[in-house]
Amino acid sequence: MTATRIITVSSGKGGVGKTTFALNFALTLSRIAPTVLIDLDTGTSSVRNTLDTHIGNDLYHFFRKGHRLDDCLTQLDDRLDPRGMFKNFAFIAAPRHAIDEITNLADQARWRLVHAINSLPARFVILDLRAGLDANVLDFLPLSNSGILVFTPHHPAATMAAGDIVKSLLFRKLRFIFAEDSPFYHDVSDRHMHRIVNDLLDDVEDVYEDRLPNLDAFLGDLLASIGQNQYLDAIADVINSFGVYFVLNMFDGVDESYDNAIRPFIEYLTKYVSAQLNLTNLGWVVHDQAIHRANCNRRPILLNPVGRSDRPAVDPVLAELAKLEQTLVGLPSRPTPAIKNAWRDEVLHIDPHQPLHRELEVLQQMYKSQGRMKIQDNFAYIANRALHVIQSLPAESFGHPKLYTPFEIFQHLFPNQPNL
Repeated sequence: MTATRIITVSSGKGGVGKTTFALNFALTLSRIAPTVLIDLDTGTSSVRNTLDTHIGNDLYHFFRKGHRLDDCLTQLDDRLDPRGMFKNFAFIAAPRHAIDEITNLADQARWRLVHAINSLPARFVILDLRAGLDANVLDFLPLSNSGILVFTPHHPAATMAAGDIVKSLLFRKLRFIFAEDSPFYHDVSDRHMHRIVNDLLDDVEDVYEDRLPNLDAFLGDLLASIGQNQYLDAIADVINSFGVYFVLNMFDGVDESYDNAIRPFIEYLTKYVSAQLNLTNLGWVVHDQAIHRANCNRRPILLNPVGRSDRPAVDPVLAELAKLEQTLVGLPSRPTPAIKNAWRDEVLHIDPHQPLHRELEVLQQMYKSQGRMKIQDNFAYIANRALHVIQSLPAESFGHPKLYTPFEIFQHLFPNQPNL
């Protein structure tokens, strides 16, 4: 595990706890390797507002003062991390106030930042993107997967907007492949068919066109019209290899979360994108007012002293989840006796060499406890899930090995083209 992995955290709309998740996720990963969190939600400076630590240089100094990006790293001070448990964590804050040229980056500034991020001395780089979709979000998202999408059962519009991110990423990749200056265009013999395919993609992407509601219908129409062909193969390959990864935040009930978040998300993707996507739920974060209080105190929940918890003796939501799923994963159904303040802090025991084993161990402990575990264990489970994905799948399957400019995307998609 030596190569850098850049992992984006995004949401279609605000109000889903995206920054809270990104910050605590980055803190968890820093337990095993140097990790940098970058606040690219540059209009709100939300990471700065949830960490009570002195910040010297930030993105303002990178863009306006010519500082190197690694000169803008801030580490936790001793008040927040007195035992040095998170010494491998650092963050790069957005400017204190909204500055238009930084909030809305021009192309040249954006590519300068891309190259600087690729050079950071970290094993993991977590990008906290702004909510919504524009060039300052899309250009930092991965080419072949969604990064981590965060949504919640309490914000249905944000769930649909997360689906829009998936759709935009897929069509962005297809536009690169079928662009008129791409090698694919120059390799085909029928340029007229190339234009037809692009016109049909326009129809599929247009939500007001219902003749081809999704990419599956488009592929079926193309196959029926002209038979098996290289366009169909290319589109099918993009769809079948695209990974969608999500975390359910503010989880507060199995039925409600399924009905208000997961099912609508899957139905949206099936109806408007494709039923062939690879979906992975990396985990959940239970709804807890202690997280909100920690943010207000500018001391993230993972930085609370070990053993201090505002959770009740038994969390009814995790107990419900345990009853529902314990038989599916073969875990014991009988709760183990609780010992006050004796629960292991799983965030402090992330094992980079056995992530699947630790993932199952944390899950088993949560189920055994019937909900007595701390919020920290939610992040331990998600981190182990992410590590398992990183180790078991190709590099392009989750996050980025590096960020690409548009020209580099062409080089990456068509590595055997000598003219690129």
